[in-house]
Amino acid sequence: MILTLNNLAEKYKCLPSEVLVRGTTFDLYVLDVSTKWINYQQAKADGTVPKEKLPSQSEMLAMIKQARGEV
Repeated sequence: MILTLNNLAEKYKCLPSEVLVRGTTFDLYVLDVSTKWINYQQAKADGTVPKEKLPSQSEMLAMIKQARGEV
């Protein structure tokens, strides 16, 4: 919580007490998304982003059959 207030205060160039009084949940959401994006970009630059495993065609067909109740 304290680090979040500090990060928002740095971003908005104000005191943490001002963020506490005037900040909203939208501010927290924006900070969360921007932090995740920065971390992703850094991991991508480092080459440590895990490859996304996409399902094969047969796995997709099995999921469709299961959703339709054909299994």
